[in-house]
Amino acid sequence: MLDLFQDPFLFALLWTIAVLAGLLIGWNWRAAWPERALARQLERTTHERNALARLYTQVKYYYDLREVDLRKVTLELGNLRDQMRQYESERELLLKAMQENTARMERAEAEVIHLTQQVTTLEAAKQRLSQENTRLIDELETLRSQTAGWQRLHTDFATAQRRLQELEERNLLLEQERRQLRQQLDIARARIEQQLRELEDYAQRVRQLSESAQASDAFSEPSQTPHQTDDLCRIRGISPDIAARLIEMGIHSFVQISQWDDDDILNIARSLDVSFVRIVQENWVGQAQAIVAGTP
Repeated sequence: MLDLFQDPFLFALLWTIAVLAGLLIGWNWRAAWPERALARQLERTTHERNALARLYTQVKYYYDLREVDLRKVTLELGNLRDQMRQYESERELLLKAMQENTARMERAEAEVIHLTQQVTTLEAAKQRLSQENTRLIDELETLRSQTAGWQRLHTDFATAQRRLQELEERNLLLEQERRQLRQQLDIARARIEQQLRELEDYAQRVRQLSESAQASDAFSEPSQTPHQTDDLCRIRGISPDIAARLIEMGIHSFVQISQWDDDDILNIARSLDVSFVRIVQENWVGQAQAIVAGTP
């Protein structure tokens, strides 16, 4: 009963029914009441009507609020239904995930058993490795002592390598000098070949002159001794000392020098202790041939 009076809508409805009943009773009593009492009753009825209008306004306001609340509740109910559907789908996903996790747990347990067996095997291997490590430490000490010896050998090897590098550098220098000498020798050989060709020409001319001189000697006395000595210093590069040594070796004339070949030049260079290249570059043979031919 108290819940009915706490509900504003029902309370307003009951109040309206009571007012209408009062009005009906008032209209019935109007004929019996005096006019003054009727005026007071009318005034009271007006107040009651105004109160009823205010009450109606309040009832209408509360009704509208209830409508708004009802709509909110309807929307919230729809949202709750959507959430329930989402929760159901999530529950299904969680059930699947739980089943997968259960399978994973079973596999993990099997792996744990397998790993436990491996740990036992690794413990045994650890003991073997400890023994092996002890043996390796002993070998390491031995290797360290050997390494000290190898370091000394390495130092000696580095010294030998530096000396070898120095010798290689000297060898390169000697190789460069040898190449230069070979180039000079090639040049000298070319010049010698040219001079040999000239010498052949000069030899023919000398033979012709000798034949003519022999023919003239048959009718006249010789003008010079068989061992007449020429002034060998006229050849550029022959000093008085070298000329004296050539005379001691039996070389007295320009004709003898003009007839030298490569072997003669090499032997003379060794005997005089001079360079073969020097004799070729200064062209002793060519100068002697030019003097014999009478070319200035």
